[in-house]
Amino acid sequence: MTAKERLLLWSKQITDGYVGVRCDNFTTSWRDGRLFNAIIHKYRPDLVDMSRVSTQTNRSNLEQAFTVAEQLGVAKLLDPEGKICTVSPVHQIIVKTCAPLSQK
Repeated sequence: MTAKERLLLWSKQITDGYVGVRCDNFTTSWRDGRLFNAIIHKYRPDLVDMSRVSTQTNRSNLEQAFTVAEQLGVAKLLDPEGKICTVSPVHQIIVKTCAPLSQK
C-alpha cells in the first residue's frame, strides 16, 4: 500500500460515523471542507463544531479548517478557493496537511 493509499484509508477510518462526510478520493471528498474539519474534530473536538460545519458553505468550511490547522501548527498549503500555495500536487498537499494532525 502506498503512502497516498494509507492516508486515504486513515482518513476514511477516523472519520467513519461522521454524518455527511465522505472519504473516497483526493478530489471531490475534500472540496467541501467537511473531511478536513472532521479530521481536526476527531483530535480536537473543542475546536470544531461539526453541527455548524454541516450548514456552512464549502468556502467557510475550508477557511475554518485551514485556520484551525494553522493554530495547531500545520502550514497553510491551500487557500479556500482551492488555489495551491505550493507547487505540490493536491494529494501531496493533503498529506502534508493531515500528517501532522495524525501525530497529535
